[in-house]
Amino acid sequence: MKKWLLSLIASAVFLSLVACTILTGGSNSSKSVEVYLTDAVLPIDQVESVLVTIDRILLVSDDATAVVSDEATTVNLLELVGEELYLGSVPAGTYGQLRFEISSATITVDGTDHSLRIASGSLKYNLKGFQVTEGSKIVLDFDLSRSIKVTGSATSNQHGQNPVQYHMTPVINVRYGQLYDVTGRVVDQNSNGVPHVLVALFETSQSSPTAVTLTQKESGRWRKGEFKLCKVRPGDYVLKLYTDWQSSQDPDNIFDTELATTIQLKVENQNVNLGDIRIGQ
Repeated sequence: MKKWLLSLIASAVFLSLVACTILTGGSNSSKSVEVYLTDAVLPIDQVESVLVTIDRILLVSDDATAVVSDEATTVNLLELVGEELYLGSVPAGTYGQLRFEISSATITVDGTDHSLRIASGSLKYNLKGFQVTEGSKIVLDFDLSRSIKVTGSATSNQHGQNPVQYHMTPVINVRYGQLYDVTGRVVDQNSNGVPHVLVALFETSQSSPTAVTLTQKESGRWRKGEFKLCKVRPGDYVLKLYTDWQSSQDPDNIFDTELATTIQLKVENQNVNLGDIRIGQ
């Protein structure tokens, strides 16, 4: 297991989806704002699944509490890379707080299941009063890059002391409004797709990424090297591609390196397809 895995698993990303899977929802015409859950997790090879049971998600306004989801559902967050789950819909309005309740979580590493210790079962996130109008969307980004940490070591675990333990303090990012997808494919100089490249989208005025994902392996749904950053707000962005991010000894500063392919882009009133992005010499 890589050294830095013992301090932090994975690396972030926001919501992304190719085909929406309905988790729960309602058809009431008064509920007009769609809500999605995603996680553009950056998985390490040894991590095979992260199963999280979500009991309830609420959005709170000054006037009322809107129930996004109140049916306990277990999802594998690793399957949300480049994907998204439709949770339901809520009334348009101004919301000041997100409440996210998780009862249990399990992580599978190298074929072995481990309990994920959750720091708090009920999480409250102040949203500074964001306003959503009819026809807009809300995206809840379950950021595994900062949500899961590992303590202990394989060596000490063999002797029954300081065993490896996995801890979860869920970090949720929120985007809302009119949102659009950013897609593309990372290829080498021979036009072959390159999987496991870290793709990070930064607002031009921000040092922390707005959305992060990995390029995909070949599958029935994805071509090798493809990526999708779902539901991004309009604005000016810098897209950065990191090919050697897994060698970082300090995952908290993984985006500080200058060794990245950089692209300027603008998201306006439609989805953005960047096509093939060539990297390497």
